[in-house]
Amino acid sequence: MKPLKGHFAVTRALRSPPVTTSEQAFRDASSAFAALKLPGGLTLSLLLSVIEDIRGKRIRIRATEKLIGTSICGLWLPGAKIEWVFHPPTLWDLQRQQFILHELAHMVLGHDTAPGAGTVLKSGFRGLSPEIVHRALMRTEFRTLEEATAEYLADLMAEALRAGPGEPGAFEEVFG
Repeated sequence: MKPLKGHFAVTRALRSPPVTTSEQAFRDASSAFAALKLPGGLTLSLLLSVIEDIRGKRIRIRATEKLIGTSICGLWLPGAKIEWVFHPPTLWDLQRQQFILHELAHMVLGHDTAPGAGTVLKSGFRGLSPEIVHRALMRTEFRTLEEATAEYLADLMAEALRAGPGEPGAFEEVFG
């Protein structure tokens, strides 16, 4: 007897392993990266320009010593006219770049439009404890789909930057 179409699909779905959060994050990040249609010869300035065009706002990046000694490696504050990215000072350019790219990835992915996003921003920061601000705005858990997707997208953007001018080639190209 020939199996019914619907039965075959259900049986096949039951045998297929479920998609993990990591796999979904990688797929979503890859799709978002492809949609950026980044030009060759990418630099961080050019990437910022592309994302400013997408968001319709200017992006400002600042190192702040207030993040030293915390578990916070990046903070994105979406504003009406300016997007702010804060990160702790670091001696390593690649670390600084990854801090920034992760926050830019959240912008590209539109994570400020998720339900509940920006509630703290609307009420203002005055009088809030650092713990509340930390929980509301900073992301230190990479176990969520949102965080994993942002980190994958940041990695894809970093790879594109390494291929651009003024960036060292891949480690393997230098050391064999």
